[in-house]
Amino acid sequence: MLFCLPINALRFSCLLALATCFFALVCPAVAQQSPVDAVAKTATVPATKTLYFDAQGRQIASAEGADHREDVIYRDSVGGTVRVYYPSGKLRRVVPYVHFAYGIKYGSETSFYETGELKSRCDYKGEGPVGYYQQYYRSGNVRYRTPLGKDLPKDAKGGAFGPDGQALTDAYSKEHLKMPTMRGGGGSAAIVQAVQLAVRYPVEALRSQITGKVFVGFMVDDCGFVRDVRIVKSPSPVFNATVMAAVASLGRLTPGEYDGETADLFFTVPITFTIR
Repeated sequence: MLFCLPINALRFSCLLALATCFFALVCPAVAQQSPVDAVAKTATVPATKTLYFDAQGRQIASAEGADHREDVIYRDSVGGTVRVYYPSGKLRRVVPYVHFAYGIKYGSETSFYETGELKSRCDYKGEGPVGYYQQYYRSGNVRYRTPLGKDLPKDAKGGAFGPDGQALTDAYSKEHLKMPTMRGGGGSAAIVQAVQLAVRYPVEALRSQITGKVFVGFMVDDCGFVRDVRIVKSPSPVFNATVMAAVASLGRLTPGEYDGETADLFFTVPITFTIR
């Protein structure tokens, strides 16, 4: 599906399409401002810093009116662990970082059901994820498996499994899967359109007549927060900031569902910058 948005003032068109949308799971964090952005880059830091966020994922000053909290636990001046909690105070997610400011993860990122069982796991080794992302049933059996690591063969495939461990052949059918959407509805197309409207052609790129296609990846988690925004491929770094800012501006969304239970989805979206 392809969308075209002409911007006459800048004499360009930014074509934004949802090229790939594949189902997978990883759990929560914040939408607009993550601990990576919220923590000051300084050599003098507390052992633990508690951050509070409202229902839209915006950082606020105190626990009053907060939707949830996140604890940033320092191992040294630049890295450590982020622990994300449900509004109830139960542990929801643990994210290990080598470097908070650069968003570099190392180790096993895990999430948990509010009842305490392991919900998902993905291993990281600095340059990105390795192997498969997996989500589990409360019983401990694998529910979904998605290939994320660059160490996997190009033909590596994910899949979904029933509680009995048997592969589901219609895992991504409309009967099982409900896509995330903006709070006002509109399905995945509404998310694409919202990103499209937020993208601006960089002045530097216009002056230098730089064109091309940027692929941006991100995840909408099972609570509706946008996570792990990353540039998958780009013709020039000059485009990256505006594309990532456009995705981050989505705010909190209505999460997707799988068999009636909220779930997480990964998107890969190509954005074509063309000067007319």
